[in-house]
Amino acid sequence: MTGSARVKVHTASELPSLSWRVDVENTPDAWPFLAPSWLAGTTAGLATEAKPLHVVATRARGETGVLPGYLFDAPAGVDWDPRTYLGWEAPDGTKVCCGVTPDRTASDEVDGWGPDALFPSLVVGSPLGYRSEPAYNFWSAGMIGTLTETLRAAAAEAGARSVVAPWVPDRAGNEEILTGIRCAGGGSTFWGLEDHLPLEAGSYAEHLESLPRKRRQRVRHDQVMLARSGLSVRHVRGQDLAPYVDRVAELVCLNREKNGASQQPHQITAILHELLAADADLWGYLGERDGAVVAACVAVRRRRRLFVKWAGFDYDVVGERSGLYFPFAFDMPMRDAYAEGVRSMELGAGAHEAKALRGCTSRSISTALWVRDEALRPRATALLTAFGQRRRRTFDDAEPRPSTTILPLAGGGDDCCGGAP
Repeated sequence: MTGSARVKVHTASELPSLSWRVDVENTPDAWPFLAPSWLAGTTAGLATEAKPLHVVATRARGETGVLPGYLFDAPAGVDWDPRTYLGWEAPDGTKVCCGVTPDRTASDEVDGWGPDALFPSLVVGSPLGYRSEPAYNFWSAGMIGTLTETLRAAAAEAGARSVVAPWVPDRAGNEEILTGIRCAGGGSTFWGLEDHLPLEAGSYAEHLESLPRKRRQRVRHDQVMLARSGLSVRHVRGQDLAPYVDRVAELVCLNREKNGASQQPHQITAILHELLAADADLWGYLGERDGAVVAACVAVRRRRRLFVKWAGFDYDVVGERSGLYFPFAFDMPMRDAYAEGVRSMELGAGAHEAKALRGCTSRSISTALWVRDEALRPRATALLTAFGQRRRRTFDDAEPRPSTTILPLAGGGDDCCGGAP
């Protein structure tokens, strides 16, 4: 038999329920924020705000690709609001993730359009994972572009007035998402940087010794801040994290609130419960004082990569400037990562300069937006471009090294090729 199997594409509102082990075997190089269990938690957490609309590609037996999407009928969180990426500011002042100061003139202009100009709106990717890309285990030329156009067309047929891909990471193949939306009449721009840390030394101790003196001093300072805090720290794994899910969500939301952003605890607990049900490899770090959990971080391991996702603190107890973020969300996970053979850490967006000073490398993230109303498209593209220019000016590293790795990696390798907020 000669020739190659034909790629078939269809839309779906649900994905098969898979254990974490099976999902990792099926798509070993995908980000955890695109896993079926994560997306099931997202669907539950956003049940009153959004409906899932995914696109699935299949080829031969066992070969699959998924580009998730969520259709919002009305404005919800600012991170999922297409107006945010035009420079608009929510009336209550809620900040977008890793935001910049909005443009008052642009915000007033977009307000003048009214919500119906852009809603319903489809968010491409994983809204609670801050990731706009597909998960797949086979490669076919143009597949990501086909997934993107199929999802955009399905959203338009469902009544969407806009499609936004807020967080497209600079990973080989993802440029098809940006190109596809631009070819449909949309635009794309710079959103920010996400950070990752290759773990290339033989051990944690060797890693520290390999750092330049000032970077090593920063890590040592993080350790001193943890010691001074007086917290007792416990490391919990997998199902042992279950009793602390609600408290972790509460602390994470306190952290978001401190930074002017907003997230609902039930959105975090919904995902954590689904991950636990799938038996995901969760790493938890709990800081306690007088028997109460007042600091927490949760990371997700996927083969030889560790994704540090949630961190939060009770600031009434530990103080506003406790210096505990990096001990919990960087140093302790790195120690365990080295001990267990993990080869890279994904640290997401935010605090870019502080992460860079601790040895992290960055990759860029782009935003793409399509507007159905052709008369609005020129202004929407201009505002989107201006938004990206303002964001770029907030980052010192405006020209990060592009990624060149294509997934899936030959032989199911684990090298990082692409981090998330």
